[in-house]
Amino acid sequence: NARDQARSQEQQELLIAELNHRVRNILNLIKSLLAQSADGQDDIRTFTAVIGGRVHALARAHDQITRENWSPASIYDLIQTEAAAYLGDKRDRIAVTGPDAMLHPHAYSTMALVIHELLTNSAKYGALADSKGNVAVTLERDTNGELRLGWQETGGPTVAKPTRRGFGTTIIERSIPYELNGTSEISYDPAGVQASFVIPVDSIDRFANRRVQEVAEEASAMVPSKPLGKVLVV
Repeated sequence: NARDQARSQEQQELLIAELNHRVRNILNLIKSLLAQSADGQDDIRTFTAVIGGRVHALARAHDQITRENWSPASIYDLIQTEAAAYLGDKRDRIAVTGPDAMLHPHAYSTMALVIHELLTNSAKYGALADSKGNVAVTLERDTNGELRLGWQETGGPTVAKPTRRGFGTTIIERSIPYELNGTSEISYDPAGVQASFVIPVDSIDRFANRRVQEVAEEASAMVPSKPLGKVLVV
């Protein structure tokens, strides 16, 4: 009847409006990545590799949050999927402990870029730059219901503080405070990079206790068996 048709039309219009909103956000984010990733890149191959790595990280995150109809997704899955994409069968060099947190899609995309840049820097300069270093990621629910994420690198080469502030560093330090109203701290201890982040309550759907082994196996299945292409670590 006419009432059902009107309701169906209204739902369709809402869905189209929501899709347009998401597409605009994604295009604006990619535009920003393109513009700012170009800073300090000496050649087109380096630029292509840098932006390609960041877009691939967003694509992997997008796959995870759309798998359940744009639902909250697991921070464990995010970390393990990025680790598997970077390290393959050596992803056990990253240990994740603490309660899992299901992040809302906007926060999940932000964290995808932050984790990607942390891994990128570690693979070039830090604990993952050689065959001996390791990364410990700790997740903690504080008394306010916020998520505290700690990042500790050990066993790698001696760390030196960057002499130039690149866009990758900006993503790590400013994305969570600017996008999520959380906090970010990073220190370049010679023994290994240390970082801590606070993700506010309104970015979290819920917490869940899950075994790391289970999540690692699930994450392995999410990563394509064939590489996405050559990526230069910066």
